[in-house]
Amino acid sequence: MKKENVASATKNKAHFNVIDAIIILLVIAIAAGIFFRSYIIEKLWATSKSDNYVISFSIEDIRYTTPTYMNVGDKVYFSDNGELLGTLLSESDNVNALNITPASKYFTDSNGNIVVVFYPDGESRVDVKGRIECVGYYGEDGGFSVDGRHYLAPGQSISVRTELVSVTINIMSIELLAE
Repeated sequence: MKKENVASATKNKAHFNVIDAIIILLVIAIAAGIFFRSYIIEKLWATSKSDNYVISFSIEDIRYTTPTYMNVGDKVYFSDNGELLGTLLSESDNVNALNITPASKYFTDSNGNIVVVFYPDGESRVDVKGRIECVGYYGEDGGFSVDGRHYLAPGQSISVRTELVSVTINIMSIELLAE
C-alpha cells in the first residue's frame, strides 16, 4: 500500500514541457513588444517630427562677470545629465549672446508703493536675457520636448551649463526658429 502512495505522488509531480516553454516565450515577446512600442517607436516618431526651436530665457541676479563666459555658438548642456540642450544664439541683431542689464530688486516703501532698486552700474549683479537654439517638438499633449526625454515649458527653471559656466535659466518662451 505504501508503494501505491509513492507511485501516485510521483505521477502528480509537475513537469516542465513544451507548452510551458511556449507560454514563457509568449510572455517575453509581449514584454519586448510593449518596450518597443513605448520607447523605440516613440523615439523614432519624435525625431521624425523634430524642428529647430528657439528657447528665450532669463537669468536673474548673477555676478557681473558671468555673462562674459557665455558666447554665441557655445553648446548648452543640461547640468543634471550632461545631455545637449542646444546652442547659444545672438540676442536679436546684437553680436553678444546675452542682453545684460543691471540687476534689480523690488521693495515696498512705507506708503505701500513698490520701489525698484538697481545695483549700481552693473558692477556687481546683473540680469541677462538670451536665446538657445535646440531641436525638439510639441507633442500631442501640447508639451515641448527636447529629444523626447526632456520636457520644457515657459515659466520653468532648469540648471544648464556651458564649457565654462553653470547657471539656472528661467524659460520665457519656446518658438519655432524663423529661417
